[in-house]
Amino acid sequence: MLLPLKIVGCWEWYPHAVNKQIYVNNIYICMVLFILTNLPLSLVVHLYTEWTDVMSNLDKMADGLPLFVSMAIVAYFAIHKKELYELIEFMNVNFKWHSANGLTNMTMEGSYKTARNFAYLYTACTFFSVAMYVVLPVIGYLLFSHPLHPWIYKDVEGGLFIFFVFLRQCVAQGFVALAMGQLGVFFACNAILLCGQLDLLCCSLRNVRYTALLQNNVAHEALKLQGYSILEDEQHNYMYNISTETESSHYDVEVISHFKHPQINLDHVTSHSKQYDDGTARAILECARVCQVVKEYQGRFETFLSPLLALRVVQVTLYLCTLLYAATLKFDMVTVEYLGAVALDIFVYCYFGNQIILQADRVSTAAYQSAWTTMGVAPRRLLLNMLLANRRPVIMRAGRFLPMNLHTFVLIIKTSFSYYTLLVNMNES
Repeated sequence: MLLPLKIVGCWEWYPHAVNKQIYVNNIYICMVLFILTNLPLSLVVHLYTEWTDVMSNLDKMADGLPLFVSMAIVAYFAIHKKELYELIEFMNVNFKWHSANGLTNMTMEGSYKTARNFAYLYTACTFFSVAMYVVLPVIGYLLFSHPLHPWIYKDVEGGLFIFFVFLRQCVAQGFVALAMGQLGVFFACNAILLCGQLDLLCCSLRNVRYTALLQNNVAHEALKLQGYSILEDEQHNYMYNISTETESSHYDVEVISHFKHPQINLDHVTSHSKQYDDGTARAILECARVCQVVKEYQGRFETFLSPLLALRVVQVTLYLCTLLYAATLKFDMVTVEYLGAVALDIFVYCYFGNQIILQADRVSTAAYQSAWTTMGVAPRRLLLNMLLANRRPVIMRAGRFLPMNLHTFVLIIKTSFSYYTLLVNMNES
């Protein structure tokens, strides 16, 4: 993710800059903001010189929405770069790679691969869309002598000047696409990793009793031979990671099991002995710490991205209604494809925000499936306290009030269509 973010100025080339590196960072971010500012200014001048009425210039006014939003995104990342680095550092330090050592275990490998592949795919789609947006007007200009005015917002026909204008347009559109696209990549990848950490939490919580047994020198193979399998309970309960019955370590710390006899009698699992209850309590406390890390990271993540999410929701809502209106006046496949691309863009935020909600809700189910009937009073109380602490849903909100879920996506589409109907009625009247 870092290279596209660095190209668009959302991540510094030298995060811990010293001496001349500070000047490189500042000069580059100023250059990006200058190019991004130049494009909407050209559009404003173009609208001022050729203004007729609002309805006739509505499509050109709508073109300015992504330009201003991309400026806001880059400026916001530049202003809040300290919070950005602290957010990523918090993840790197506090997120776990392994689940607790239990009868079933998992790692974060699945979620990391999913996040990486999504980042590659979405960035490639972004570059492809920019390439098409840049190349198609030029092909029309060269083959069919179509004017470039509506695309570059300048009244030029040829010569050396048009080359520099075209170069500026290409670079600016590339920055706009990267700013908009990489915000979606940043949100989706962090949401995937957050869901992956919730996967680990659910797996660890289901295994707290087995963790206590394994920490008290019961062999993993002995548990498997007794048929204490919970794989069926775990089916369809994880988003990105996969649980297996292979032995693992306890939260990245090696646990040495000395007892290797495969014919152990597991009646002590239900005996509520203090030895195993103490181990179960420690395992539940470890799960509680992971749960605390997840909630802390979700709060920081929401605080950092909430203003930008609100801005994107407003921009997409207005943009969709103007694109629908433009398609009504002049139906063409380009507008239809652009409609689909804009809808897909906001769907990414709503879909992955909904994934966080779904996986966070499964923590309570995992606690119920944790063989709590074999525990004593002390671990049951801890488990109950953890359930009470997870009553509040884990939700990403835009502007701290609008939840990013699939219901919000439907609401955005409905609101855009309502605005579109209003525009049509105004035009007819």
